[in-house]
Amino acid sequence: MLPAKYRLRRRGDVANVLANGRKTPAGAVVIHSLQKTEPLSEFAFVVSKKVGNSVVRHRVTRVLRHIVADHVDSFIPAQQIVVRALSKSSNTPTETIKTDFLAAISKVNSYAN
Repeated sequence: MLPAKYRLRRRGDVANVLANGRKTPAGAVVIHSLQKTEPLSEFAFVVSKKVGNSVVRHRVTRVLRHIVADHVDSFIPAQQIVVRALSKSSNTPTETIKTDFLAAISKVNSYAN
């Protein structure tokens, strides 16, 4: 589970990252990232109805949340990150989603440097 201190909760913050952040596509996910002044990174997840019904959307969200929780230290601090699942993520195996996510992390970190 992703600890509460790492969650990006407010709708306005998520909308700001989606509108003004850098977009990094990688397979079944797209990562939007935006630099911030606070030292702790924050994460949010966007899984639309295009992914599937509520059971499928929650499964995809759970998978993404666990991947982020396992790799939260891989991100450069002081970023707001929104992980957006694409419609093909509903049929994509967990390992493939994880591989896509890790590829996107390396791209995001290279942009931040």
